[in-house]
Amino acid sequence: MTIDDFIQFWDKSNFYSGTKIHNQDYDLLKDKLVENCHNFNDYVENYLDKPEDTKFHPDLWPSPYCGDLRNGEIFILSLNPGFDCDYYYESVAEVNQALENNLSQKLDNEEYPFFVLNPRFSWIGGAKYWLKKLNPIIKNIQEKDTNLSYSDILSLLSKKIVALELVPYHSKIFKFSKYPELPSVKKMLTLLNEVIIPGTKEGKYTLIILRKGKDLQKKNLITEQENENFIIYKGMNCLSASLGEDSNGGSAILKRLLNGYGEMQ
Repeated sequence: MTIDDFIQFWDKSNFYSGTKIHNQDYDLLKDKLVENCHNFNDYVENYLDKPEDTKFHPDLWPSPYCGDLRNGEIFILSLNPGFDCDYYYESVAEVNQALENNLSQKLDNEEYPFFVLNPRFSWIGGAKYWLKKLNPIIKNIQEKDTNLSYSDILSLLSKKIVALELVPYHSKIFKFSKYPELPSVKKMLTLLNEVIIPGTKEGKYTLIILRKGKDLQKKNLITEQENENFIIYKGMNCLSASLGEDSNGGSAILKRLLNGYGEMQ
């Protein structure tokens, strides 16, 4: 598999009719999908009183990746994109276009290819999540290079970081034991095993698996062992999934971003 093969798999023409679920995933997920929920009002009327909802939202854009797959260097794998009711409010034209451009990887001359770090999208859920998670990295860079503005650092990180999701569909709580059977998950694992993990051994990439890494190894879905550029969070580290500068993941990110003299690459 190549990165372009993976991008082609996620062409929107492959969505199951009337949904944003990949057609190869649909049969396995059809009983696990939220029904009659196409906008914020539908959600409030039908699902607001179900805080333990584990079903996936078929009207929201899938998020197998966010960032520049072809040129990114730091890959961070999570389990699946979460959910909050305001995600339905994010379907405004500009955000919707950014989501579509990300999925198709139409990112030419984009200053913020990891678009959730674009300051004009700072109000959306993904931005709030990633700005908080990356804040220790941002502060560290600010201390090492005072000539960089906050937006400069966001642009730099946006060009380097790609967020990956093992299961690409939004849910409030993840509870789907058959996830390894999903064709989209198999594609993601192929990308990891054939492209990204070999790239970590060559020093080309950094890969950080925040959740389910031990489970993937136990099921032999990831066969390679960790190396200095390939970090798997385990035990209690999976709960916080911290990227602070003292964490294994945060240290690996800073190592790639900063050269030995503490200057930006």
